[in-house]
Amino acid sequence: NHNLKATTATNNLAVILTRKIWDRSRSRRFMTLLLITICFMILTGYLLLPRNKKSGSFSAELESFIDSKLDRYKESIKSFNTLITVWPVKEKDPLVETQNTDKNELDHHDENLFLPYTGNGYIGISIISKRGIFANHHKTLSLPLLYNPLSQIYSDSMAKKEVTYVDVLNGLVGKIQCYQDKQDCIEISNTVYAHRTRPSILIEEIVLNNPTKESITFDVIQMGAKNWNLSSIKTENFNNMEFTVTKGIIDVSIDGKLKHLCISIGSTKLPNNLRIQEHEFNTKHYVITVIKYSVTLLTGKIEHLEPILNDLENQVVIELREATGIGFKQLKIEHTKAWNDIWKSGFGISKSLADDALNGDRVNASLYYIASNQRAPLIEKSKPISNSSITEFKNEYHIERCYEGFSTLNAVKLWKLPLDENEIADLNSLWMLTLQKHGCKSLLEMGVNGVLQAVVLSLGGLKFTLHHLETNLNPRQIHRDYYFRKINYANLSFISIEIIVDSDNHARLYVTLDELIDKNQKFYACDAGCIDPPVFLKNNEKIEFPVKLTNPLTAILYISPDKSHIDELQHALHVQEIDIAPQQDAHSIAIHKHGHSLGGLAALFWTLFVILIIIFHLFLFKLIYRELCAFSNNVPNEKSSYGGYGKNDYRKGRYARTV
Repeated sequence: NHNLKATTATNNLAVILTRKIWDRSRSRRFMTLLLITICFMILTGYLLLPRNKKSGSFSAELESFIDSKLDRYKESIKSFNTLITVWPVKEKDPLVETQNTDKNELDHHDENLFLPYTGNGYIGISIISKRGIFANHHKTLSLPLLYNPLSQIYSDSMAKKEVTYVDVLNGLVGKIQCYQDKQDCIEISNTVYAHRTRPSILIEEIVLNNPTKESITFDVIQMGAKNWNLSSIKTENFNNMEFTVTKGIIDVSIDGKLKHLCISIGSTKLPNNLRIQEHEFNTKHYVITVIKYSVTLLTGKIEHLEPILNDLENQVVIELREATGIGFKQLKIEHTKAWNDIWKSGFGISKSLADDALNGDRVNASLYYIASNQRAPLIEKSKPISNSSITEFKNEYHIERCYEGFSTLNAVKLWKLPLDENEIADLNSLWMLTLQKHGCKSLLEMGVNGVLQAVVLSLGGLKFTLHHLETNLNPRQIHRDYYFRKINYANLSFISIEIIVDSDNHARLYVTLDELIDKNQKFYACDAGCIDPPVFLKNNEKIEFPVKLTNPLTAILYISPDKSHIDELQHALHVQEIDIAPQQDAHSIAIHKHGHSLGGLAALFWTLFVILIIIFHLFLFKLIYRELCAFSNNVPNEKSSYGGYGKNDYRKGRYARTV
C-alpha cells in the first residue's frame, strides 16, 4: 500500500511537471507567433505607406556635393519659386544620352518633373532636349528651327550627378553637374534664359569650379544647324568674341502645302575642349545667340528668298554687336527685373497633402510655362504692337467680363506638367482657348501681363463687370486658403484678396487695397448679398469680411470704385435668404492638411495604435482562458452513474482513487 501511494504520488508529480512544461512551451510558441505577426504587420504597413523615391543611384559624396550646391536655393525652393528635378545618372556621351531624352525616360520619375524650359514668346528652348530652338507659330512656340546653340560639356571618365532647376521668379533655367573625383566634386553650372525684353537673344552662362589638385579637361559639343536649305556660315569677330552666323531656309508643311521659313542665327563658338586648372574657381564662359526669322511662312522658289536671308543676317550681326556691347551682367539684370515685374500679380494656395492635390509648385510651373510662351509688348525694347494699342491699354478703365466661369483650379487638364516642348505648346493653347471663351480676349491681346492677369482671375472665379469686381467661389467648398495678390483693377489700383479657413472650419475673407494708381480714386466693398452698408477700403489696411451663403447663390465679395453702385446691388441681387456660410467639411479639410481623415497624427501612429489594442485583447483573452482552465481543473467532477469519479480525476493527486 505504501509503495502504491508513493508510485501514485510520483506519477501525479510527473503529470503536473509535464503540464507546466507544456504550458510554458505553448506560451513561448504563442509569444513567438505573436511577435512574428506584429513584425509582419509593421513591415507591411511600412511598405504600403507612400515614400519619396529618388531615381538613379549615387554615391554619398555626390549626394552631399549636389545638396550643398542647392543650398543657395533653399528658401526659394521652400516657397516654390525654384523648382528642382534630379535626373538619372548619365553613363554615355551626352550627345546620345542627354540630347535624346524622351518621354519614357521622363516617366521614370515618381516626383513632379519640371522641364527646364525658357522662352519669351518669340523663341523657346529646353536645356535637356535635342530639338533646340522653337519659334512662334499659331501663337505658341511650336515650330522647331532645327538649331541648338547650347553647349554640352561632359567627361566619360568620372561619375556624375545632375540636377536641373527652374527659377520661376527670375525667369532662369539651369543645370548643375557634379563630377566626382575621389573626395571632391568638379562643378559645371549652366544658366540659360531667353531674354525677356530683347526677344531675339538667348544667353547661356557657364561656370566651372575645380577644387581638386589636378587639372581636368572636358569635351564640348555645340550642335548648330541641321537640315537647312541654302545654308551658309560665316565667322564674325568683335568685342573679343568669335561668332558663327548661319543663314538658311527650313521647309514647313502646312495642310499638305510646302512653305518656307527664312532664318539667320548668330552664336558664340566655344572650343572643342575646356581645361580647368587645379584649384580654379568661378571660371565663366558665355554663349550668346541672336535669332531672327521671317514674320510669315513664305511660298515660291527658295532661290528668290536670298534678299530676305541677307537682311536677316545683317539684323543678327547688328544685334550681336549691340548685346555684347551692353555686357552680360547688364543683360541679366534687365531680364530678371522684367520677370519680377511680370509676377507683380500672383496667386498663392495652402499646401495640401491629399493625393494628386494641386499645390504651389505645380501652379507656379504652369504659370511660368504659359508666361514663357507669351510676348511682353509693354516692356520689350522693340514693340511688336503699335504704341497706340499700348496707350489704349494703359488708359483703359473697364475690363470686359473676364473671367466668366467656374474656377480653373478644378480643371485637371490645365495643370498637367508638360514633358517636352510640344506639350508646353499644347498647354499654352488650351489655356488661351479657355480664357478666350470665358471673356478674356482683350487681356490676352496685351501679352504676358494681360495673360497672367486673366489666369489669376480664373483661379478664383473672379469676374470684372462694367462697374465692379466679384468673387464667385462656392462658400460650401472652401477647404483651403487662397491668396490673390495685387489684382489690377482697370489700371486704377492693385487689390489683394485673401480667403482663410480658420481653426473653427469657417472661411473668412480679407481685402487689402495695396496701391492706388489714381490717388484720388476711392474703393468700396460688400460681402454676399450686399445687405450690409458698403465698407470703405483704406490704403494698405486689411479689412475682414464674413463668408456668407445666399439663396439664390451670389458672389461672396463685390468691390467697386462706385459707392452708389454697391448700394444698388442690394436691390438688384434679389436675395431671399442669407446667413453665415456653414463650417467647411472637416473630413475634406483634414485630408488636405494631413493626407488622411484621422486628424493630425500620422498614419503609422494609428497603425501601431491598432496593433497595440489587438495585442492587449489577445493577452486579456489568454489570461481569462488560463484562469478558467485552472478553475475547472481544481473543482472535483460529479460522480458518474457507475459510482466513480470522472475519467480524468486520476490526474490530480488530490482526488485520485486508491484501492
